[in-house]
Amino acid sequence: MLDHSKANVTIAIGGLALACINGQKRNRCEVGILRCDRHKPILDIQRIELHPKSRKPLHSSLVPHSLNLDEDIVIDVEYGDVAEVSHCKRGVSTYTRRDFDRLDDTGDAEDFRWIADLEGPEFYDRRLKIKRRSELKPVIFISDGTLYTSQKTDEVFARVLASDEGPAVPLGKLGYGLSADITYPEGSRVVLKNGSDSGSPANKACSTRLLVDGCSKYVITIENYCESPDESDGTDFRLFYDVLQVPGKRRFDLRRIVETGPCAEPEEALDDREDFSLDGSPQICLAGFLGGTQTLNP
Repeated sequence: MLDHSKANVTIAIGGLALACINGQKRNRCEVGILRCDRHKPILDIQRIELHPKSRKPLHSSLVPHSLNLDEDIVIDVEYGDVAEVSHCKRGVSTYTRRDFDRLDDTGDAEDFRWIADLEGPEFYDRRLKIKRRSELKPVIFISDGTLYTSQKTDEVFARVLASDEGPAVPLGKLGYGLSADITYPEGSRVVLKNGSDSGSPANKACSTRLLVDGCSKYVITIENYCESPDESDGTDFRLFYDVLQVPGKRRFDLRRIVETGPCAEPEEALDDREDFSLDGSPQICLAGFLGGTQTLNP
């Protein structure tokens, strides 16, 4: 497991979102929040006061902000001492460990690979095109940090075709959302501001600065869950196709799968795993990753 004790700021993103890592922009993370009528994103900033010796949390309070969630948001580190910058590796990295098997539930619970990579071999195994950037609002630009899975599902899933034609492919457990730990030297600060892709602020008044003072840490929570359940067939996984252009007509969805046990007869056994049977459609909002995409801007 990751050591979170040294993180000055933790960013926790939950619900329906698409993320990529932009190697051309100093390895920053870009996270697009998918919009639909049933989702209303929220952003909270919490300051946690720590005991000066034990570093255990004492109490917490909300940090007021005026960030506009209809505009992109930049989360950047401003270093207090320019000399410190040369010793700090800028950009984001992903937390992974060698042993990882999704279906057998093997691996570190915070391994970033629990987040479904839609461009990886489990789905399309190729780079996908962003066809509708306007459906991603806001896009969160994270300049620094270690990315990891904040929570994985208890349920086990299979990949199915949205058309209900063709075999189901067992996947395993998936990550609900992604998080980032940011660690920076004393005297520096993390700045949140509404801004464009170029980094210039759209509104200088809509900015919040989180200063490291040695006795506190911050948690930035961004959530995009359903306000009401969807009564249609399938899951919110299908909403990714409002943003992504995929090859042909192969659109996927998720189905829950359950172990049948040695004495049970599976109702809808999977072709290559007869010990699993298809169950219903889960009502979940998951984050997705685009492992081959550089930027969410088409």
